Amino acid sequence: MDGSIAVSMQPERSFLRCDRIVAFVNDEATTTALRTALDDAHLDLRKGNIRHAIRMLETDYELASLIVDISGIDDPIKALEDLARVCPTDVPVALIGDNSDIGFYRAMLRMGAMEYLYKPISRDMINHVLRPKLVGEKPRVDRSGHVVAVCGAQGGAGATSIAVNLALQLADTTKARVALLDLHLQGGETAVMLGVQPGPGLRIALENPERADELFLERAAIEVNDRVRLIAADEALNAELHITEAGVQNVVRLLRNRFNYVLVDLPVPLTPAIQSVVAIARTVLVLLEAEVTGLRNAKALRKAVSLISDKNRMFTVLNRADRAGGLPLETIVKGLEARPDMVIPDLGSGMTQAVNTGVPAFRHVPKLRRHLAPIVQEISGVDTTRRSWMSRLLKR
Repeated sequence: MDGSIAVSMQPERSFLRCDRIVAFVNDEATTTALRTALDDAHLDLRKGNIRHAIRMLETDYELASLIVDISGIDDPIKALEDLARVCPTDVPVALIGDNSDIGFYRAMLRMGAMEYLYKPISRDMINHVLRPKLVGEKPRVDRSGHVVAVCGAQGGAGATSIAVNLALQLADTTKARVALLDLHLQGGETAVMLGVQPGPGLRIALENPERADELFLERAAIEVNDRVRLIAADEALNAELHITEAGVQNVVRLLRNRFNYVLVDLPVPLTPAIQSVVAIARTVLVLLEAEVTGLRNAKALRKAVSLISDKNRMFTVLNRADRAGGLPLETIVKGLEARPDMVIPDLGSGMTQAVNTGVPAFRHVPKLRRHLAPIVQEISGVDTTRRSWMSRLLKR
């Protein structure tokens, strides 16, 4: 028995071009990821699973591609055979499920699926794995480290604090090598928050790219722990800096060759040299606080980022959302013309104490770890909510 989706008999279809992508998914997180990653496609997004898709295709089969959720289905092989009987042979089918076993993945592909993704589904996963196959874009093959750019819409928005703690939590969660690059060469705070003292290496590399190679940069990097390195500077406020775009690109390139993730704390406004980081970033985090200036600047910053990079890579983070006297969420949504992708509440004095002591807040502010977890999951694709069987046993 073949059971392949690609060998079904279908009613005669129109030869007119159809760009409609129909998706049946049964959870909010996957729905949001699909909606945001495919917002410029003709996406028909519905709540349901493969059974709902089968019922639809019995009468409605004018579509270009199909995405179906098979999580929770007792017999997914039988369900795929049922789908094959009603799905047009020229309609590629992508599957979303909750089984991460490689054998299951291969079985789904043998059944004729175009792709199989297992939950949790992130926007980044859809952009780089599913979207090229759905809309005909050429897949981007890049084995270098993923660049994550973090920028604050206003001073004091907490962008540096988020960048520092995100780098540490990302390394802790994924066990990957992470570089934290602070491009605030004057008055940067990453080194202060980590209790270290940077040297002159970064400035030299940014001003004279021909002098910077992997050995040079390795010497300039400060060891934070066994997986995280900080590349920062502490130049005098009256120093005249001559940062070049070639220097910035070279430093980022060198770091991407050595690290799995490169988190970049970006200064704003985005100068031409800095824009090159945004252009190659796989994820861009725009942080704001619930203030009038933050709202105004965030709207302008979001527009600037979308002109430089794919807007699907940008995430808006509302930090210290419930701080006394701040703007209500409804006002933020109206001003941005969009809901923030992530909302982090005011986490109290522990955040300030972390800066003063040079001890990262993620180690002793548990709420911060919980609120950073969705960002880590989006960047890495690692489900931060699932614990190993051993940890669950020990917690009993």
